[in-house]
Amino acid sequence: MRIWVTRTAPENSTTAGRLQALGHDVVSVPVLDVRAVESEPLCATPDAIVFTSGNGVRHHPIRSEMLDIPVFTVGGRTAEAASEAGYRNVRSAEGNIADLQKLILGELPPCRLVHFGARDAAGDLKGFLGLFGYRVDRRIVYAAHAVAIRWLLEVRTALPTIDGIVVHSPRASERVARLLSGTGWTGKIWCISEACALRLAGVPGVQIRFAARPDERALIELVRRNEVIHMPARVSMRVAAAGGRRPIRLNRRPPANDNGGPSSGGGGSGGDDRPPPA
Repeated sequence: MRIWVTRTAPENSTTAGRLQALGHDVVSVPVLDVRAVESEPLCATPDAIVFTSGNGVRHHPIRSEMLDIPVFTVGGRTAEAASEAGYRNVRSAEGNIADLQKLILGELPPCRLVHFGARDAAGDLKGFLGLFGYRVDRRIVYAAHAVAIRWLLEVRTALPTIDGIVVHSPRASERVARLLSGTGWTGKIWCISEACALRLAGVPGVQIRFAARPDERALIELVRRNEVIHMPARVSMRVAAAGGRRPIRLNRRPPANDNGGPSSGGGGSGGDDRPPPA
């Protein structure tokens, strides 16, 4: 199958490689652009560090005096990134934000934590742990900005040749739903979580599946188990008319919004961001 990977860079290359190993043709075009956010220096060394994504590891300020304190991560890939960054005491929840909260409650007494994460965080780690006496300093070190629809027109035009889409976050789901609007595309979308799938519920005609656990391994397994898609004849005719599977090439890195500047929200920038008619 030909599968569109919408995941942000650089993790999209990992997902693409896993799908290619299964024999799939991959189109890797992110719908969100991750940018670093400068944060103020810590006033004191915390008792532990929390990362909820690889981007949190990648964009946070590393201090040598913190490399031996306990680090808690939401999943294995984030744990690997923390270890590669130099942290020597890393523990992974191997799951979602709820699993991470349980891990912290089970292994740490109430103490001072610093959470390096996104501007739009999943869940309320600080609020939840605060109920149990933990003091959480939430530091925003990156933000995911929506790539403007105008920079995704090439992949939108190629939709008749695409059999399925892989989505890794609720915000990415919202962007995919907007891009699919009015196209009549009726393929399959594999989501990393139920929350991700719910953001696509209003897209007509698509087949939506979500992983048993919110991690990359479960998502790839979901794709592996659903290798055959019976596409409607109407779509097959459009594929033939398009001349087969033309490669998609993006020759430059698109800005996060139409005016080239940072976007404060998840929905794009303005009137030019509306998708054209199918």
